[in-house]
Amino acid sequence: MLFTTLRSLAAGLCLCISSIGFAQSKCDSLRKEIEYLKKALYITTPTKTINSSKIDFNLIKCIGNTKEQTVELQLTVVNRDANRTLQFSGLDAIDLEGNQYDHSRILLGTQTYRNTIYTDVPLKAVLTLKKVLPSVKMFKIVPVGYYDEKSRVITIEFKDLPIVWQ
Repeated sequence: MLFTTLRSLAAGLCLCISSIGFAQSKCDSLRKEIEYLKKALYITTPTKTINSSKIDFNLIKCIGNTKEQTVELQLTVVNRDANRTLQFSGLDAIDLEGNQYDHSRILLGTQTYRNTIYTDVPLKAVLTLKKVLPSVKMFKIVPVGYYDEKSRVITIEFKDLPIVWQ
């Protein structure tokens, strides 16, 4: 009788220990997932947001490439309306000294200039400006044009953008 009771206790103890081990590994896995989501949220947190025509233009970062003398504006575009096509018409930038810079490339997702934007789904856009020297630390204004549903050009303006050079 005592032996059976001890065996039952030992089996219960083993079950508890294995459950704790499983819970610990599940907790570690959950902790890793939370850290990943925190990093993803930090990476995609906008520094500036402009809403125009029911579209959120979220500026994520403004990165300069010293070797290529280019600056990339990385955005996410979020459509708050029914699915539609967005087409950029161009952009330029003006620095604090009044120098103007033209764009060399506009990517919207994997397409150049134009792509479908779906309702409440962020799509990455990379707008590249050329011939920018590393001595330029900030853009005073970056007007970005796009076509609305009536083929009119709408311009949004990002102001006072610091450039992070790499």
